[in-house]
Amino acid sequence: GDMKKMGVHFPRLTLAAGTTFQITAGALLMFGLFVVPAALGLTIFTIAASVMMLPFWSMEGTPRIVAFNNWLSNIGIIGGLLIAAAHPLS
Repeated sequence: GDMKKMGVHFPRLTLAAGTTFQITAGALLMFGLFVVPAALGLTIFTIAASVMMLPFWSMEGTPRIVAFNNWLSNIGIIGGLLIAAAHPLS
């Protein structure tokens, strides 16, 4: 429902594809396989999802605070993913 409200086309398909990607890339990271592409893919996914689903800049009141806090959590996740992507390179 939230994805449809945000104007995402084919929300069920998009949700299924995104969930499948997150599970697959997360499993690759967990098992240490294709770490750099998996971490970078998840980084791009997290940035895109944050921009699309957490537009705190267009909200007011409590929803804005909640969206901003979730945005900050995603920034931390992105930082961890970038560290994971950089580690195999050193």
